[in-house]
Amino acid sequence: HETFLLLLERCPGQLRHCRTAPDVEQAWAEGKTAAILSVEGAEMLECDIRKLDIAADWGARALNLTWNFANPLSGSSAERPEQGLTAHGRDFLRAMEERGILPDVSHLSDPGTWDVLRMARGPVIASHSNARALCPHRRNLTDDQFRAIRDTGGFVGLNAYLPFVGGGGELEDLARHLEHFLSLGGEKTVGLGGDWDGCGAFPRGIT
Repeated sequence: HETFLLLLERCPGQLRHCRTAPDVEQAWAEGKTAAILSVEGAEMLECDIRKLDIAADWGARALNLTWNFANPLSGSSAERPEQGLTAHGRDFLRAMEERGILPDVSHLSDPGTWDVLRMARGPVIASHSNARALCPHRRNLTDDQFRAIRDTGGFVGLNAYLPFVGGGGELEDLARHLEHFLSLGGEKTVGLGGDWDGCGAFPRGIT
């Protein structure tokens, strides 16, 4: 959070901290990048529902229930992938939504993702996940998961990390994921997710 605030201070003419959709629209109108704070892994909050108030006060508006590791809320795509949301995870999700924090299912196990999609009362996002139909990695979304996120009014961001892109390591391989999601009716759903800070292997053409 402190790093985020420092970036805002250093780039006042480029970034705007956004907490709401009107904030985002205002940033665009000002020619600024809309910066939305998210939490990647609820273990950063010790999976404590009470600490969601801290994240909400920071202005966090999205949260991954897990990162690469399972935690008291759910299994992840990398650890205990057969486990969905626990009772505590379901309570945590409800508390997130009450505070206006969107659930992010990137990194979550398949059962956990479906639990979120069944329970969510508002949009669900997958901030950095690709199409499993093109690259069969558990970090990627199935077509049915993408459609379900689409139907919540949510967002899916393409991930440039090479193991999640597949193919021959070309930029065109990433473009195929975009075309695939568009073929599933994703014109208002799919965008760029990047994962620039979390990996070092990208398709050729991205440095």
